[in-house]
Amino acid sequence: MENASRRSVVGLSALAFAVCFGALTALRELQAAPPTSVQSLVVDVALLLLVAAIAYFVYRGGGAIESWILALGPSLAFAFNLFIPVSAMESIMWVLYPLGSGVLISVLLGGMGFGVGYAGRTLRKAQGVVESS
Repeated sequence: MENASRRSVVGLSALAFAVCFGALTALRELQAAPPTSVQSLVVDVALLLLVAAIAYFVYRGGGAIESWILALGPSLAFAFNLFIPVSAMESIMWVLYPLGSGVLISVLLGGMGFGVGYAGRTLRKAQGVVESS
């Protein structure tokens, strides 16, 4: 069961990567970029929603590795979309920089979501123990 659950988490993360990367690339290619302040607001809201989704997933019983995997797809999409327009490198570093950044971002976001969700799950269990006493 855990293997099937992890496969669905990987699939969801891959779908999030495809949607985020596709949307960000389309906006860049159509030159429909809003002002920097609006872009920052959109990214901040997207990251908060991602952390909230991971926290809810963990609250419902998800684990630390799954929370990191969920954060990996959108984090890689953000990182690759940021590095592609400014990259003039024709080497393996072109892939390693955004890959490393995306993994670091996903560890941070997944960790934050896991912490919030785990705290909520622990408080829910503690409240259930107190009510049953």
